[in-house]
Amino acid sequence: MALLSTKGVYGLAAILQIAKASEVAPISIKEIAERTGVSKNYLEQILNTLRNEKLVCSIKGKNGGYHLARDASEISFGEIFTALEKDLRMTSIQMSDPGLRAFFEKFDVKLAEIFNEPLSSYEEMMARSVQYLNFSI
Repeated sequence: MALLSTKGVYGLAAILQIAKASEVAPISIKEIAERTGVSKNYLEQILNTLRNEKLVCSIKGKNGGYHLARDASEISFGEIFTALEKDLRMTSIQMSDPGLRAFFEKFDVKLAEIFNEPLSSYEEMMARSVQYLNFSI
């Protein structure tokens, strides 16, 4: 079982494109669809949710598009996934066994810590990983 659905993963892909473009100008849904390979219709659903959760803003018109509602350092991956997935836990099953309940609660806390990273850390991580990807043949 996957922890994140396509909605969460595609939403992250879209918001990363928005974050990158927000530095210059709003980005259109058409551009986001082309860059991510996600259908425009599906992106509309995802971006409506992100807009309702006040993670992105939209501007209508010829030069309109989407931009981040706050700085990328103020938006966590957890906020994005929680907005789209509604529940970011290992399982939503109510456990009657106290040992199993404690086991899953422990990992829910770890998940929250992992996803508490700000969106801005993605660019930093990619910049660091480039040093390991440079090679010649």
